[in-house]
Amino acid sequence: VLLYTLTLDRAAELPDLADNNNAPVTGKQLYPRHMVLSNRSAAFLKLGHHDKALADGTEAARLEPAYVKGVFRKGLALHAMGKYSEAITPLAAALKIEPKNKQIKQALQFAEVRMQQEIRQRIYG
Repeated sequence: VLLYTLTLDRAAELPDLADNNNAPVTGKQLYPRHMVLSNRSAAFLKLGHHDKALADGTEAARLEPAYVKGVFRKGLALHAMGKYSEAITPLAAALKIEPKNKQIKQALQFAEVRMQQEIRQRIYG
């Protein structure tokens, strides 16, 4: 987690990648912020810091909505927090980006089942 945080702190100070003529390429960072945030989100998930994982996953998904790992980790963080109905939206978005990803399919199915269980529990006590 510390290394990801340091990378995020220093990323803005690093030069952009250079093209073949060693001229800076604008708009392309050496360490893309959305990837670092997504990786730090995964680290926070493993440590059980679900709120921090959600914050990083949300920011990664905001910065690059097509980056499946950021969107998926946002969904996993909500899933880990027991917010199954909220997790369905980012998990479904991740599945739309990568329809053949078995991990995403399983997480989405589990969230849907748990949401249905919670609804039944509220209705029938």
